[in-house]
Amino acid sequence: MSYEQVSLGAYPLASGVLQANPLPAGFIRYWEVGEHRELMQQLESFLDSVLETDQVPFHIRHQYGREQAVRNPIGVSGYRSLSGFLPLCGRWMDLYWPGYTYSADLQLFFDCFLQHPFARVFGYGAQAGAFDQATAANLYNNFVASLRTEAVRRGVRKTLADARANVRDQASSIGRYLGGLTSQHRSLVPVRVDFYYQQDAFDGSDAMLRGGWAVTNEGIWMPVPSCLPMNLGRPETRGRIDTAVAMAHRDSFFSNRRGADKHLFERMLGHVCKLEQGGRSGANHFHCVFLIDARGLNEGGISMLKYGLSDRWRRVTRGQGLMFDCCA
Repeated sequence: MSYEQVSLGAYPLASGVLQANPLPAGFIRYWEVGEHRELMQQLESFLDSVLETDQVPFHIRHQYGREQAVRNPIGVSGYRSLSGFLPLCGRWMDLYWPGYTYSADLQLFFDCFLQHPFARVFGYGAQAGAFDQATAANLYNNFVASLRTEAVRRGVRKTLADARANVRDQASSIGRYLGGLTSQHRSLVPVRVDFYYQQDAFDGSDAMLRGGWAVTNEGIWMPVPSCLPMNLGRPETRGRIDTAVAMAHRDSFFSNRRGADKHLFERMLGHVCKLEQGGRSGANHFHCVFLIDARGLNEGGISMLKYGLSDRWRRVTRGQGLMFDCCA
């Protein structure tokens, strides 16, 4: 279903609000394969339309003594209509995890949603109920306007531009680092690999619990277990979506280089390891370059080194890690 095809109607309670849970006792809901990426793409598309256009989602008409909400046309080529995103806003709060840092635009959404009356459309403690079309549309229009006002106050555009510039600075710094090493050591051989994860978690310890948010009648937001039923029953490997876990795996890989795997690092004169979220699945993965002193090392030795790196990554990720040889 495309965003433009989502019907506008009355909006009931969303996932995670304080209500009787119809799911079986002991039910545990994990993030399933692809769910996190889909929600993140929806939210990013919404914020793109909010920050880059002046769309007003709904026109509110007064007719026969009552209000009616009418979708406004998109009006801006290349951007989605904001009206179709309304039913999705409550679900995006599942992406908000306490203790994590977010980009300026994502943080803008989370902060504003938690403070705006529009959130009540998706549930407000024990007093939650359905909202009629016009009321929900009015609140949504105001929420979008509030996002734009707050974005200007916070300087969100500049913060995002600075972040993009920092990525370019990192690329220049990496280039200087690699150039300096190769100029000092003529026998260096770059070993390029990608570290990533299997898609499906083996069990609950390798998956990530999916939660939501609820607000009490006193107006206090609190994390709660997700009430969503399972989709396909395929929990996604946590390292693919949880950057903190992925970075912990990276740190474990490069720690204790004098242990059982010291032979992997004896010839290593430098390395670059860069986390990225991208590709078709938008999953966490690492692009790595290991700079090896190749004196006295033949092709067989380099192949054994690559096998050892792959095995070490597999072990530090409890069997979930995979390696792609970029030079194979």
